Amino acid sequence: MTPFNSTPIIWIAFSNGAESESFAARIRDFAEARVLSTSELNRSEFLHENGKHQSAWLVVDEETSENATVQALARASTESHDYFKCMVIGGNLQGWPEGSIELPQHELSTAVIDRLRNESHVLRISISRMRHMRRLQGR
Repeated sequence: MTPFNSTPIIWIAFSNGAESESFAARIRDFAEARVLSTSELNRSEFLHENGKHQSAWLVVDEETSENATVQALARASTESHDYFKCMVIGGNLQGWPEGSIELPQHELSTAVIDRLRNESHVLRISISRMRHMRRLQGR
């Protein structure tokens, strides 16, 4: 049995709380969705929750993408978690960890959700292959 939850955890940090809740509700069929309030950032709790999952995501909108505290949290998570990814909708990737995904500001929410679902699935396959290779090398 694996010590990690294979369902990805996806943190939603939009400037509008109602938008965050709505988006989180729509992705709960394939991920554990959590709303991350920029006013209640708790670094240790965030890192701990990410560590309990095989993969983790942080999705931010244009306004939140400029928040230095959120960027620092993302960089710390990337350093401590091999499979942590960021998705920036409408902002630029300056200050965000390498490998972050940038989407246009006016991207349809269904397109964002589809992209998240696909990227999460690819990440899950990659993790599974990596684990399998490590098992074979350990024999």
